[in-house]
Amino acid sequence: MKSEKTTPAASIFEKQYLTVSEIRSYLNVSMTTAYELVHRKDFPVAYFGSNIRIPTGPFLAWVESRTHVPDDLNEYMRQRHGEVIPYAG
Repeated sequence: MKSEKTTPAASIFEKQYLTVSEIRSYLNVSMTTAYELVHRKDFPVAYFGSNIRIPTGPFLAWVESRTHVPDDLNEYMRQRHGEVIPYAG
């Protein structure tokens, strides 16, 4: 029986920790940029020996805190879909 493949973006929500490669894929950035991120002082990262892991919840909160959604887009989403994008700029 074949297992179903999930996209990296969908599967990260099921994991407690992510790899540098997974954050690279999620953010659609180069591997160099992903490694630069994990070395920032404000980026959530855990080191297990020589392994770098990124805690999923804090990572998603970090992304959210740096995402700006213009007010007019929030209003459009509210009118069209009855939802508000939770990001604030």
